[in-house]
Amino acid sequence: MNISNLLIHLHNSVDAFSLKARHIDQIRESLPDACITVADGNSDFMEKLPQAECALAWVFKPEWYARAPKLKLLFTPAAGHDWVAEDPSGSVKTFYGSFHGRIMRESLLSMMLYFNRQIATSLVDQNNRRWGRLDYSSCVGLFSQQVLIVGYGALGRSMAELLKAFGARVIGVKRTIADFEPDPHVDRIITFERLEEELTHADHVVFVLPGGSETDGIFTARHFNAIKPGAYLYNLGRGNCYREDDLLQALKNGPLAGAGLDVFADEPLDPASPLWQQPNVLITPHSSAISREYIDLFIREWLETLRAL
Repeated sequence: MNISNLLIHLHNSVDAFSLKARHIDQIRESLPDACITVADGNSDFMEKLPQAECALAWVFKPEWYARAPKLKLLFTPAAGHDWVAEDPSGSVKTFYGSFHGRIMRESLLSMMLYFNRQIATSLVDQNNRRWGRLDYSSCVGLFSQQVLIVGYGALGRSMAELLKAFGARVIGVKRTIADFEPDPHVDRIITFERLEEELTHADHVVFVLPGGSETDGIFTARHFNAIKPGAYLYNLGRGNCYREDDLLQALKNGPLAGAGLDVFADEPLDPASPLWQQPNVLITPHSSAISREYIDLFIREWLETLRAL
């Protein structure tokens, strides 16, 4: 599709999420005939919006569509709908990023290896100058384990591809499997109704669920009690899918051996939260998708989509 007027507003407090000069050069080279405007800020973006045919933005509110009569296409790097709403009238096509899996799967893998290879013990031993070689016999390989991915969409498929390369058995959980196409990276696909029975076999339980009312508290205390003793839990989706009190109970009294947590019900995580002090928890600050290649991947995906359109 030919774009004659492109408006870009990709400023972000996270440096890796912000547009750089190299990205602008790449865009100009790919769209030599387009008028390309990079907004200086929110007010400049709103001032230029009425002339834009295509926009790249982190934030776009529903009422803004009425101020953009020429807008045909809206792209955001974000995977979720938290900051960019779809056009209520349906006249503007809105596209969300689907490239995040390549980054987030490495974050997940690092968490899994942290627990499987007892990296926390290594750090303590190093700090104490202790040669604790005899303490590592309980290390285990991913190739002998089963991973349950709750929320098996684009992110889950990307994670499964990497985990399969390590030899893990992977089970995906979807809301519906009626239209599911065969996937070489997953051993089985189940619906959420069968999750409780599958939890008894999983060594790693991974959440990549979206936020919203449909996933609020979807994983209950009953589900926590069904988890295989000694299993690990990871959340790289949204923090609303379980109650953190239930998670703490499972970490302190079993069955969970540990958890890798990137997202929380309230962010930033309160300094008073007991999760900070939990010795079997690895906390990252909603950073599983942060990487210096982030905007590069977005630009590449955006240009491929334009060509396909």
